[in-house]
Amino acid sequence: MVWAALFFLGLTLWMVIVIFFVKRQLTRSLNREQSLTEIWEPIFFGAVIGEEITELPVLSRNDQLPVLKIWSHICNNIAGEALDGLGLIARRLRLDQVALDILVHQGLRIRNPSSVELLLSIRAAERLLLTPAWDRLAKIVQQGPAPLDRYAARALVAIDPVTSATAVLPALTRQGRWARHLVEDLIEVGVAEATQTYADLLQTVDDEVIPGLALLLERCNDGQTLAAIRGRLTAPETQDPEAISALLNTLSIVGGASERELLQSFTGHRQWLVRMRAAQALGRCGNRHDAAILESLLSDENWYTRYHAARALLAIVELGRSHLNAFPKRTHDQYARDMALHVIAETEAPALR
Repeated sequence: MVWAALFFLGLTLWMVIVIFFVKRQLTRSLNREQSLTEIWEPIFFGAVIGEEITELPVLSRNDQLPVLKIWSHICNNIAGEALDGLGLIARRLRLDQVALDILVHQGLRIRNPSSVELLLSIRAAERLLLTPAWDRLAKIVQQGPAPLDRYAARALVAIDPVTSATAVLPALTRQGRWARHLVEDLIEVGVAEATQTYADLLQTVDDEVIPGLALLLERCNDGQTLAAIRGRLTAPETQDPEAISALLNTLSIVGGASERELLQSFTGHRQWLVRMRAAQALGRCGNRHDAAILESLLSDENWYTRYHAARALLAIVELGRSHLNAFPKRTHDQYARDMALHVIAETEAPALR
């Protein structure tokens, strides 16, 4: 009993000592960061507004990473030409070399960088256009982890929008039709400059790449993408329902009413997901001449296809709500009637319920 009591007493004292030193170290680190912020924030903001900064304080090796963090935080809230001054200051302080050390050399100054340090260096590579970090960034896009792959893709596009097209495909593939946030990031850093390159890639990539790539082409639409989307959609090698569905969605947005005939041809596809997306697409860009096809889909074997066909009839402005309201009286199909009544009730104005 005595030995057990002494053991637990010693363990408690050891934990108290460890907590004390960890807290002291954390306090010192926070105080040092606060001190560096007070020194460097005015300098960085001066660079933003175009002040001429002739002399800079000496930056020790131990302070380089905290100052890179301060610089990156300010960059997050700045856009456009104001970033140019910050870039010049960063290079004078050799912060670009700090970022390259973390990304490329991995150990000359900082061994085993944390994910936070990697993220700081990736954002610095994007803002300072660090070409020597290309291979490392491409590897992060290829292997992850998230969300570092998303920021690495941003950096590659910022450095070279055209050459990076093939390199960023793995990130688009992993996120698939959920890649909207990544696409918005890539748009922000200039991916639209490579629209033709991505349109050409659409003809050769595997089906699994298409959902993310189609979303990118939808957002980058500048008249170059329509033929590429149409060509891949009708290609015999395009078999995956997710890929076809993504292309139908993009085609209806990029091509609009001019693509109605091609969209109609997919309403009889063997996969319900494709039929459903074709109905949605016709609801987006169709007209009164598509009513018969959509009404036939109200008798589809799949519930979701019937539902979106009814929603599409409501969405076509030329038909109006009265067309769907009258449909239950014209049909003898119980499934079609029930779905039409369901959507009518679902979309009634609250005041009318």
